[in-house]
Amino acid sequence: MDILLIPCWARPEFLHHCLKNLAATGDLSTVHVVFKPDTSFNPEILGVIDTWMEHLPSYEVVTPKLARYRHSRQSSNLLEGYAYAASLTGGLVFMVEEDVMVANDFFRFHRDLHAKEKVFAALSVRNPNRQVFTDDDPEAYYLSSGDYCSLGVSMRPEVIQGMILPHKIEGYFRDPARYCRRHFPNSTLSDNFVEQDGLIRRIQGASTLPTAYPHVPRAFHAGFYGYNRRQFVQGNLTQRIERLDRTIYNPEAMLKASLSAAYYQDSQPIPLQITPWKQLTRKQPEGASLPTAS
Repeated sequence: MDILLIPCWARPEFLHHCLKNLAATGDLSTVHVVFKPDTSFNPEILGVIDTWMEHLPSYEVVTPKLARYRHSRQSSNLLEGYAYAASLTGGLVFMVEEDVMVANDFFRFHRDLHAKEKVFAALSVRNPNRQVFTDDDPEAYYLSSGDYCSLGVSMRPEVIQGMILPHKIEGYFRDPARYCRRHFPNSTLSDNFVEQDGLIRRIQGASTLPTAYPHVPRAFHAGFYGYNRRQFVQGNLTQRIERLDRTIYNPEAMLKASLSAAYYQDSQPIPLQITPWKQLTRKQPEGASLPTAS
């Protein structure tokens, strides 16, 4: 059975909406869900999971380990989650963070793409690493290299175990910036990008396997507050869930709530009902400079 890894921490209201959209795919019965709360997580997280229990035929909550290094806590939690998820399956490992909202064909898109291509990872969102002009074809995807983000991801366990987990070591967690400079000297990424997504992006860029992105996104990042961003939504859990319902699916409300227009470009809502499609087709965007792995 495929594994769905869901890291979560302090925003149970986002997890509620995340699970609502995952349930709407109709495919949660095809995955074993691994919830990976981080150290000092909000206990309301467990109540949200209980609320959606009937939609989760197979799931578990992994007890968090005490974080040894404060600045790499989030990276440690996710990489530990990847290690555990990859040990459970010979199929696919999906990873959806608590503030990522997926479209109705999320699982089908990823499975069909991995059946067609040997890739480092399949991604769901608009490419946040470079400007790419795609079309409105729901059957189209493109390949690239040097592009990665932890927003609606799927990978094969052999990629996780063979390429990512060798870097899940104390040297990285103790000083991520120094580790990345030492082990990826040819990377053009700055020291501002050394958490787990920056590490994985460097790993991919040094590999021969490309990433794959859809022309029509299958997810969007709804986290307009939280880790590394201001928090301002008040009220009890029900009130916070309702506030998100009025905000994260509304482009105008999201733009108003976002820190900047530039941030909004990477997290603007998308339609979560994708036009029915038959077969995925590789279609490199015209006029785009997209380096692909050799």
